[in-house]
Amino acid sequence: MTEQSTEQFVRAVGLWGLVAMTINAVIGSGVFLLPTETFKLLGPFSLWAPLIFAVPVFILVLCFAEAASHFTQTGGPYLYVRTAFGDFLGFETGWMNWLARVTSLASLSNGFVVSLARLFPVLGAGAPRAAVIIGTLVILGGIHYAGVRYGAASIYVFTLGKLIPLIGFIFIALIAFRHNPIPGSMTIPGPGTDWNSAALFMLFAYAGFENVAGPAGEYRNPRRDLPAALLTGILAIALIYVLTQFGAMATLGDLSKTETPIADAAAAIVGTAGAVIVTVGALLSMAGTNSGTVFEGSRMLYAIFSERRWRFISFIHPRYRTPTVAIIIHVTVALILSLAGGFATMAKLSAVARLATYLFTCAALPRLRRLGSGWRLPGGLLIPILGVLVSLLIVITLDVSRLTAAAIAAIVGGILYVASSPSSASLAPSREHD
Repeated sequence: MTEQSTEQFVRAVGLWGLVAMTINAVIGSGVFLLPTETFKLLGPFSLWAPLIFAVPVFILVLCFAEAASHFTQTGGPYLYVRTAFGDFLGFETGWMNWLARVTSLASLSNGFVVSLARLFPVLGAGAPRAAVIIGTLVILGGIHYAGVRYGAASIYVFTLGKLIPLIGFIFIALIAFRHNPIPGSMTIPGPGTDWNSAALFMLFAYAGFENVAGPAGEYRNPRRDLPAALLTGILAIALIYVLTQFGAMATLGDLSKTETPIADAAAAIVGTAGAVIVTVGALLSMAGTNSGTVFEGSRMLYAIFSERRWRFISFIHPRYRTPTVAIIIHVTVALILSLAGGFATMAKLSAVARLATYLFTCAALPRLRRLGSGWRLPGGLLIPILGVLVSLLIVITLDVSRLTAAAIAAIVGGILYVASSPSSASLAPSREHD
């Protein structure tokens, strides 16, 4: 990919905007359910789960931060793997990354309706449900169609909207401090504990950071700002997760008795108004994640087809400077999937599709170091190797249905790769960072 292809974009997002995007990409609606799910798996010891499992995630983030320091172009993991291993693996990685984005958008669009129906039950099924899904996706698509500044602004607003209820809950929960969960959390769960499920659940609770690098062509100084934003963002996210878990356990004690821990804990402290505020926060959280997914997913679609036969997908609007065709395709596919499938089905496919991004980006680092001029992590190959091992650990914990879904998705990607037959220019790896 040439530098000229990204000069059509507007470089509008700075360091703190990227920090907000990182937080928005990871913290979705799941944070409002996270305490109960981890408690069911690990009991009182779940108090430490967000902290313990932040360590392997931080290893992956370090790998992505170093890879990002080599590039200024749009493409993220697609570029990293393509530069290191060639066009085919690069395309497959980009394809799987986009698939994770579009299925995540479909999943959370369903989740948005489910949460909204708790406040307005009539919207939970039939034509009203379809109208909400179509309306929200069309609005988000229109915002990002109109320009990166508008799209980025929507992400900032939604990120603030999701953080205020969370931080407010943490604050009041620590002040109320009805129970001290620390003594009971010091006992490690015994035999029969499903550690694999706990690890998989927590690792995916931190997922999403890998997508922030995709639209690098619209960041002011991606080689400097992206690594700093990824590291700052993931540390802030870990702190929020830890304090949220602590606040919920300090308020309710046994979280296995509730399906909406943050809302119920807020209600226990400040009454019904607290539960309503948290529910609104969950809605804003999903809307923010969806806005980020429209932004990041459409740029990945732009990148993987920008030098192939179907280059029309990568059309940049001369006025708005956005990949308008990619945005329309991304939103349309998500709309079809969200109307056809449910939250759980789309979430499963999204979780599986992102694994290629982790594995191949970590594996690409040694090659990028030889080709590029980005900064290097300390410890030689230790962190890239650990990143590969963490990625493989996730893979081996998957069940047969998820592995089958991943294989089918990869085969479809291979068919698209052949059908879109790259131009001769794209057969050579990018050297923009040399």
